[in-house]
Amino acid sequence: DVTSRQQAYSQAELLVESPIPIYIRSRPLGVTPPIEQVASLLDMRIISPGKRSLLQMGFPIYSLTTHISTLLDKGRTIIVIDELVTGKSGPKQRAVSQVYSPGCNLEDCSELSYVISIYFKDDLLGITLFSAMNGHSIMFPVYWDNIDKVAQLLISY
Repeated sequence: DVTSRQQAYSQAELLVESPIPIYIRSRPLGVTPPIEQVASLLDMRIISPGKRSLLQMGFPIYSLTTHISTLLDKGRTIIVIDELVTGKSGPKQRAVSQVYSPGCNLEDCSELSYVISIYFKDDLLGITLFSAMNGHSIMFPVYWDNIDKVAQLLISY
């Protein structure tokens, strides 16, 4: 549910308006930092277009990576919301497409990282490797007398 994701990750919100501008909006969810704080971090101006009272600031899509890095370095969580093309008139529909968090930024990894789980029972060793980046998992049952096979397996990952 998009609404609960917005509330759970409401520190900063990036709305991706396809294909060019990106808008950051301040929302009254209680924990959302004022737009002035985000504008200061990104060294940007705040605007209020037309008669709308909604404050906005924007930047081109090609600078998204730079701004995400800046906000992550400052401990902010970012939600990227894409505008959906429905072909219908009326209100525009949007959906969460990415969540970037300082504690779990998988985009910043240069290589796949695996979590390893090892299970021992008698002379059997069970090894499971799991990659959170792509959901890939591998399970190997190995007997202790094949210790060289275990070493080769672990070195290859």
